[in-house]
Amino acid sequence: MKLHTMKAENSKLSQKIGIVGDALAPHFNEAFANQMRLLSRELNLPVLTCNDIGFTPFKRMDNYLIVNGKFLREDSRKPLLSLLNGAFFYPFLKLFEKRHAVIILSGGINSGFLSHSKLEKCVLVMNSLPFSKESKEARRFAQKFAPRLKGIVAQSKRIKEKLLEIEVEAEKTHLIYPWVDLNKFKPTQPPPLDEFRILFASAPNAEIPGENIFEEKGIPLLLEAFKEFAKEHKARLRLLWRGYYNDALATKIKELDLADKVEVINEVVDTPTFISESHIVVIPFLNTRRSPEIPLSAIESLACGRPIVATDVVEIAEIIQEHECGYASGISKDELAASLRECFQDYHFYQRNCHRTAHKIFSADFGPLRGYLENLQ
Repeated sequence: MKLHTMKAENSKLSQKIGIVGDALAPHFNEAFANQMRLLSRELNLPVLTCNDIGFTPFKRMDNYLIVNGKFLREDSRKPLLSLLNGAFFYPFLKLFEKRHAVIILSGGINSGFLSHSKLEKCVLVMNSLPFSKESKEARRFAQKFAPRLKGIVAQSKRIKEKLLEIEVEAEKTHLIYPWVDLNKFKPTQPPPLDEFRILFASAPNAEIPGENIFEEKGIPLLLEAFKEFAKEHKARLRLLWRGYYNDALATKIKELDLADKVEVINEVVDTPTFISESHIVVIPFLNTRRSPEIPLSAIESLACGRPIVATDVVEIAEIIQEHECGYASGISKDELAASLRECFQDYHFYQRNCHRTAHKIFSADFGPLRGYLENLQ
């Protein structure tokens, strides 16, 4: 009876609420896409998204309508094609808006969807807010977009605090941590410690003129710190890559003479398998300009029972310190190498707290989110 009631409630939600965002197609296995896929599955919500799907204009997959966004991404070097691609997507967006009372919109304060969506229907889900309250981007969002939004889901305490700092209405902001599928990401026995296996799963997903996302993600820092750590311990570093900054990565690995200790996996993979084959996941970010406060790769790591080493610029560092399931580091080579040593030396102490923390903080309990969405209608 309870299951029947839940299905009926989800059916009602699916008629009123939809999800819109860039690069949410489930088969690409991106972390934020995985989060939206879980939300769509659990609440039976339709999804409109754009991804590069070759020469197919659009296709349907279960609850998804995927429109070809091959040239839509902001890192496109072909502005005319990008404009035409956006014009192709626009009618799909408007039709989707007409069919739903509430749109869950994934993105940050610079999302291109903000300028083209009916914001009075939109709930913006934010996993990063790197701008100061004095910045042009923050002022524009607070003055132009935030007052019209139906609501904002802040996925970390820091994001909610920053929204209040830029004078977004407190009544519009709602703190809900990211969620993870605990049926997919399950705890497993770690490998033997005779070779310490480190995983990085937060690679750049764009190359943008005038920016150096490769450096901001902390990849040179990670490689340099790993080289120091590997002088003392037998170790291997795996990088789950996304096809950007290939030359910069190859050059840095060659410069540090790490080719025999670093493995680059430049393809779509089964993330739980790679986490289970590792001892820790590392988050070496220098800032959050293009990265979330609470990376999904970190949550997935905890769910699989693997500790995290993270630089202290992200909120996940505070969480792992508080719950003793990893180690927070400064953003220097020596500090990160020391944190890797600390996590290695007390590995089993940190490891035993991981899944418990994921279950406590990041389990996919959609009761609060469901209630929040229903109240907005």
